[in-house]
Parts: sequence; structure tokens; C-alpha cells
Amino acid sequence: MLMQSLRAVGYTTAAAVADLVDNSIAAAARKVAIRFTPTPEPIVAVLDDGTGMDEHTLVAAMRFGSRDPRRAPLGVDLGRFGLGLKTASLSQCRKLTVASYREGRLGVACWDLGECERLGTWWLGRPGVSSVPEDILEVLVAQGQGTAVLWQDLDRLGATGGADQRRAMDLSMDEVAQHLAMVFHRFLVGEVAGPFEITVNDRALPRLDPFLEGHARGQTLHGETFQVDGHSVTVSPFVLPFPSRLNSGELDRAGGRESLKGGHGFYVYRGGRLVVPGGWFRIVPSDELIRLARVRVDVPVELDHLWKVDIRKTIAEPPLALRPELKRIVGAATVRSRRVYTYKGTQQRDADRIPLWARQDARDGAAVWRINREHPIVTAMKQGPSAPVDVDRLLRLLEELLPIHDIHLQISNDLPVSENPEMDVDELRALAKKMIDAFVDQPATVQLLLDRLHLTDPFSRDPEGARRIADGLRE
Repeated sequence: MLMQSLRAVGYTTAAAVADLVDNSIAAAARKVAIRFTPTPEPIVAVLDDGTGMDEHTLVAAMRFGSRDPRRAPLGVDLGRFGLGLKTASLSQCRKLTVASYREGRLGVACWDLGECERLGTWWLGRPGVSSVPEDILEVLVAQGQGTAVLWQDLDRLGATGGADQRRAMDLSMDEVAQHLAMVFHRFLVGEVAGPFEITVNDRALPRLDPFLEGHARGQTLHGETFQVDGHSVTVSPFVLPFPSRLNSGELDRAGGRESLKGGHGFYVYRGGRLVVPGGWFRIVPSDELIRLARVRVDVPVELDHLWKVDIRKTIAEPPLALRPELKRIVGAATVRSRRVYTYKGTQQRDADRIPLWARQDARDGAAVWRINREHPIVTAMKQGPSAPVDVDRLLRLLEELLPIHDIHLQISNDLPVSENPEMDVDELRALAKKMIDAFVDQPATVQLLLDRLHLTDPFSRDPEGARRIADGLRE
């Protein structure tokens, strides 16, 4: 009954596999191979080259509520409750077999829920070597050490709802690969415990960086370290570049477009392993303008009790004593994020720039955008000899029909907005000449327009080019 109840702890397939990788890291593994076979019998195997376990240690590891006894010589131990191996595995299958090879001896142990139900008691099976697939056994022997975790009778993972078995498992394992690539991204680049590799059906995981650290358009802000209960917690804030400024490779490295859209906030790492991928812990209110802010928080495993890390290692909560410091630090990151969004809509910061569109603030925080009636090109259209009779009505119509909501939806979803191709030199020169011709009887105005041409939209996009056009028109 206890085993059946623990199956409902709430593991996703990706979180369950990640829990097994934690055990491999604790065993000083350098390679973890995840294999899945949909036919003839669906099987998932997680195979590592860690230190392995002897018979006594294997049986202890299969007990519920015992700490996994495998220890990492580098001090990286991601276990906590001694439940992960069993609860994670049995959340996805009804038969869990663990085979471990150490010092030339192979130990095998198995939890089979069907057999436990038949006998009406706890019954840890001890099958022989023949229960281990031959290809896995060969790898363990060739490595000289290591552990293989096998999932069989996949009543949860194998439930397809009528879908094709192979396609269902392919989709599930794609999600597993994406999850592992993010959760263990610092291990995969060798940052935490040296060289480390995870493969899914012989495919290496991509190297991700949710902070795009070192990107020319990103911002790495000043980090701080705090002492909490005798241990160090390091907080490092970042501001990502505006999404439209990233190429496809950079988007993938950051975790994909969906990650950029919803992955802002705190990234809490427990022993270098990602536990919380975003969210603000109610420390600051979330809004669209702070979606580029990400704050890395490094927490040692010794502080699990203060951070309320759960069995699945997917939830954590900062201690009350640290929340004011986090709020202070995150303030700078959110301010920078808002600046990136605000500045994105303008071509330059110069206060003297003459914009074509001007913002007007209304009551209750509302705002409207109007075409600048004082813009020289607009004035030229209205005053020129060939000006339409009703220019003002045309401009008002354009203002009223500006598709603000469509533009907002596109940008708020971090979807690319293609900027209109810039006018070539001939078009800009012709436009400038038309503007000057409208004031041909006002020499002082013409001189002022030419002096300020590099500040006037759309010429301000290329100030040097605008100055050359102005010099040409003076001749």
C-alpha cells in the first residue's frame, strides 16, 4: 500500500529520470546513458559508469526511506531522502530492476509490484544475471564498474491513450532530453564536477545557458554572497538581450523561445543542479517588462531544510531571512530589463531627436501615440503645392487604426518583429529635397532643417548619411 501511494507523489517522466541522474552524479559518474526501447517490450534504462555498489549496499539502496549510500569523492551528493530511486522509478513503471557492477561482481535487485501484490508483502526480488539485458551487461563489464536502472511494465510511461507506442515514447523522451539539458546544464559544461556527459539513445544533449553569459548584448550585473546558517549562498543577476536581437542558435542555447517568454525570475541551483527554473517567489510582481531579468541563486545541499526542497527536487522556497536581500538585488535586474524594452522602441537616446510618432500620456496611466504634426515632413506635406486637401484627416485615420493590440500580442509573446527595410540613399535624398522645397521661401527654416536633418526621423537611422545628404542639398 505504501509503494502504491508513493507512486502518486507527482513525478513527471522528465523529473523521474533526472532523479536517477542525481544518483549517478553522487556515484561520481562521468557518463550517463539513457536508453529507451518501445518494442517488443517497452523498456527504459539509465546506465552510468559510477563507482557501483556491492551486494549489501545495493540492498540498502533499494530500501524505502534510506539515503542512497553511493558517495561522490568530489563531494557532490544530490540525494536527500533516500526515496528518489524508488519513488521516481515506480511512478513510471511497475517493475524496477537495478544491476550494479563493482570489483568484478554483479549485484541485481528488483521491485516488482505485481509480485508484491501476489505475495501480499514486501518482496525484494534477487534475480540472476540473465534478467539483465545482454547489451547492458556488456557495457557494465567493459567499464569495470557502474549501475544500470531498468524500468519495465511501463503502465504510466507506456500509457499512450491509443497513440502509436513508438511515437509516444519518442515524444516523451524528447521532453526528457530537453529537461535534462536544462537541469544539468552546468554539469554538462564541466563547471561543477569536471567532465560529464548525458546521452539519450546515443545522442548527446545540447549545451544550454539560460543566462547567455558573455553575450555582447546581455548584461551581467554585480553578484553578492550571503552567509546563511553557516553556509554561502551566491546570488548573480543577469539581463538577457532583447529576443529579436538573438539568432536561432542563441535562442536554442537560452532554452528556446518558450523559455525566454516564461522563464524569467530566480534560477535556484542546489549543488549546481537546477531545481527552480524561473519565478519570482512573490518577491517582486511579474510584468512583461521584466521578462529579460534572470537571477542565478547557488544554494549548497546542506541548506535543503531552509529552502524546503521537496522529494522530487522540483520545488524550493527561499528562507525568510534572505528574502529582503533577494528583493534588493533583483531590483537592479528588473530596472535594466525595463530599460531594454523601453529603449527597443526608439532609434537613439538623443533628446533632440525629432520623432515621427509622439507619445501622449492620458489619465489612469493610459497612453496614445500620435503622428507628430510638427515633424518637418508632415509640415511639408501640408504646405507643399501638391499637398492633398485633407492631410489632417488622413493622419487622424492612421492614428485611430494603428493596430496596437496586434503589435502588443506579437511583442509580448517574444515573437520576432521584422523591421521595415531602410530607405536607400536615393529615396532619402528625394524625401529631403521634397521637404526643403516646401520651405523654399523660408531660408532660415531651410537652414535649420538641414542642420537638424541627422536628428529627424527617418534620417536619424544613419546620422552620417543624413549629414552627407544635407551637405549635398546646401550646394
